Amino acid sequence: MTSARTGLLLAAAAAAACARGLGERPSAPVAPPRSATLEEVRAAYDAYCNGISTISASGDLDVRDQRTGKSQKLGIRLLAARGGRLYIKGSVAIVTALELSSDGARFWFQVPSKKTVWTGNNAAGAQSERDEAPYFALRPGDVVPAFLPEPLKPLPGEVLVFEADRESFSLALARLAEGAGRVRRRVFLRRESLEWSGSRSFDEQGELTSEVSVAGWSDGRPRQVRIERPVEGYSAAFALEKLEANVRVPERAFVPRSPEGYKVIEVP
Repeated sequence: MTSARTGLLLAAAAAAACARGLGERPSAPVAPPRSATLEEVRAAYDAYCNGISTISASGDLDVRDQRTGKSQKLGIRLLAARGGRLYIKGSVAIVTALELSSDGARFWFQVPSKKTVWTGNNAAGAQSERDEAPYFALRPGDVVPAFLPEPLKPLPGEVLVFEADRESFSLALARLAEGAGRVRRRVFLRRESLEWSGSRSFDEQGELTSEVSVAGWSDGRPRQVRIERPVEGYSAAFALEKLEANVRVPERAFVPRSPEGYKVIEVP
């Protein structure tokens, strides 16, 4: 009798296993997402921004022009400081391919192989020359905020808007008038860690002008930084092997660079 009863129990268990699928296991309960207020998220982001004033880094840079299909991978040395100051040296097989410097107001973009320097206001871009090489699209106005983001400071007439999904929190600065408005800037933070994960900037028509995404965090700093300008169709991806924050950077790195014998082109 005992053997028969045991057999019936085993048969019932086998039938139940077949009914729910042999490879299926009970799913683990989903933990509730981290909760945070607008003030807590803003404080976390602003603390990161205020805690970093300079960057000294080295690694690789992959620049792509999606409209022409051109791309270039470079080894780089990068220095950045508050006030829009920037220096980038890009090399291929230890040969200097480009140097970019900015004093915060103007940039100087030097290409030794062409014996040419492009210079102009930081807000400008070398559009007339961009098809010659994809890295002409590098702009200090994009690169510096990608490494030294600014705290969220609403301009007169702007409001700070907060939203959240399962993965992230976001904060947006928007100007409202008569019940409507446009976002000027949006930042994203990972929900669980409150680490900054990216930013978007928009023009006065609400068009996305630039997007930054960061990842590969180590020692409180991201090692992977990607910048995209979708209208112009280019991207610049930095993969940093070495990064130091809040170190002294030489001011001579940000001075104008126009070597003797080089052609100088003023970018309008």
